[in-house]
Amino acid sequence: MANVSRVTILVGAQWGDEGKGKWIDVLAERSDLVVRYQGGNNAGHTLYVKGQKVVLHQLPSGIFHPRQASALAAGVVINPAQLVAELTKVKAFDVRLTPERLWLSGRAHVITPWHIFLDEQRERSDRPIGTTKRGIGPTYADKASRCGLRLGHYVENETRQRWFQRMCDSQPEFSAAAAAQQDAWEAFNSAAEILRPFICDAEARIRGAARAGQQILLEGAQGTLLDLDHGTYPYVTSSSTGAGGACQSIGLSPKLIGQVIGIAKGYVTRVGAGPFPTELLDETGQLIAKKGSEFGATTGRPRRVGWLDAVALRYVVDVNGLDGIVLNKMDILTGLPEVKIAVAYRHPTHGTLTELPWDTEVLAACEPVYESLPGWSEEIPKSGSVEDLPAAARAFIAAIERHGGTRVLMVGTGPQRQDALYR
Repeated sequence: MANVSRVTILVGAQWGDEGKGKWIDVLAERSDLVVRYQGGNNAGHTLYVKGQKVVLHQLPSGIFHPRQASALAAGVVINPAQLVAELTKVKAFDVRLTPERLWLSGRAHVITPWHIFLDEQRERSDRPIGTTKRGIGPTYADKASRCGLRLGHYVENETRQRWFQRMCDSQPEFSAAAAAQQDAWEAFNSAAEILRPFICDAEARIRGAARAGQQILLEGAQGTLLDLDHGTYPYVTSSSTGAGGACQSIGLSPKLIGQVIGIAKGYVTRVGAGPFPTELLDETGQLIAKKGSEFGATTGRPRRVGWLDAVALRYVVDVNGLDGIVLNKMDILTGLPEVKIAVAYRHPTHGTLTELPWDTEVLAACEPVYESLPGWSEEIPKSGSVEDLPAAARAFIAAIERHGGTRVLMVGTGPQRQDALYR
């Protein structure tokens, strides 16, 4: 019987961009295996290795620890050419990924130049939703329509060519797009031979590691509020970003999950369209965005900024069964005369709401009900204990715990691995 406490899921507790990459890197040091379970290269996990900034879009953030294995599971969608480029990028940090250290699921679906073309066309329409234009949504759509290309088939030349011909025969627009994307298709086809050695039944290996009692970290991308089923639809991503998505992607029994940790910021950000009740469209929002360098790691787009939303956080805690959260970027709030937490919403028709509404239009009409707390001007320590924080910062954390319904386990105080306060 596996030791269930040795499997941890780490999820985003807001609309993404919470700083998961750093904490996956930190927690990976104590792990035997790190598994990315959903999303694609629309994610950007930023971490610092040997003092240098590194942004990973597909490889799990644990690959910088030399003894760990890493895996991309069935729920991930993979851009082959970009994955090859990322393998080349990490070599500069003396990372040598062998088939024993990197497991690519043959079941994972492949992002093709066609999918990127479709995504770009959709975003140019009169109803864009603010995607990263990386082909993620169209790839998941083809997966659901049962006409997608899986990674294990992609690396076989004959199978890949049959898929290509079938698409040409069935969709005239495909042929026209392919003719205009010759360079992209050449890079796409060339990547197959490089990735072939890494293809395996990753899910079987992961389950075996769990049964053997290995320490496993399951890495989510984006955030719970962008979950296809449980997020602010339709302004969501195309996969299951929550803890339940990890079990489904891997084919792993929920009984094997020991703990679920959420990552949040001391404020909230959002990229692209969609309702955002606590959004700050004033000088305070601009100040937080500037101090926090709030630009997308994947697209470079500026992020929308708002006060921490405890209504949404409670929802995320319930959806995932969070055992606690890591609270990032507390240092960015230093110097503000007051800090705020949304503890409820006020709707013109429905009155006061204490639960996140499922209807996006209802949420868009909500105004936040805030609890205001004094800010702090004292410098926050980079490392040490949560108890070392200024009194006002500790009071802010206590209010988040009270209104958010979960414990703050750790506090992030900067981008480096060591920039952290612990309980």
